[in-house]
Amino acid sequence: MQEHMIRVTWYGTAAVRITAGSSQLLFDPFFPLSDSKIRLPENAFDGCSKILITHGHYDHIGSIRNIVRPGTVVYCTKAPYRSLRRKGVRKENLHLIEAGFTLSAGDIRVTAFRGSHIKLSVLDGLKAIFCKRVWKNRKGVIRKILKFTSCREKKESLCYLAEAYGKRIMIIGSLALAPDTAYPEGVDLALFPYQGSEQLCSIAEGIYHTLDPQAVLLTHFDDSFPPFSTEVDTSDFESFLKDRAEVYKLGHGGSVEI
Repeated sequence: MQEHMIRVTWYGTAAVRITAGSSQLLFDPFFPLSDSKIRLPENAFDGCSKILITHGHYDHIGSIRNIVRPGTVVYCTKAPYRSLRRKGVRKENLHLIEAGFTLSAGDIRVTAFRGSHIKLSVLDGLKAIFCKRVWKNRKGVIRKILKFTSCREKKESLCYLAEAYGKRIMIIGSLALAPDTAYPEGVDLALFPYQGSEQLCSIAEGIYHTLDPQAVLLTHFDDSFPPFSTEVDTSDFESFLKDRAEVYKLGHGGSVEI
């Protein structure tokens, strides 16, 4: 008898689909901005009625209104709930959650843990807005800034543990963990969103030592929301993981099975 496998599909940014048998969940589904070189098919996120949000930033919730169908349920904390309501998502499609929430979806069980967001200093923000890349691609930049600033995290980040067939996957939406929180160690796969700081490698190393996962899937390193995102060089962290854990770096729409 073939062993049951969990499939994890990465679409860009922190957007992933977890599939176990006929059960599936979406986390932070997001279509790249129109001027990104990354293209996803319009039906990339079809076929899944349960969506879980790690936090309320635009690149995690900005596509939700276009993805929601009758019967879709979006699980999120207060800040993204309010942002999504302002964007026209109906109340019946939203379900408020907090750390400790559990969800069973067929073969998959999910537990929400308190998370955190990678620290963005005022200087980091100013550098991102006034860098040469933004100046060269300034068309429509004010509209983009307004989109991004309209969606707040409000210190409400969550992490999710997805379990199926005796295997465990840790989903992190931003490269940070909450203090004084006991996270599961030794998971089969942990998703590391690799963007948002000039010290990414050292931050990721610290999270690796806390979680001690058997394998790491890199996410969010791509240029999905230019000119504020960039294609991040992950080679330093990949070198760190050598001989420590399996590391996966997929193309958009690519999958790994565990």
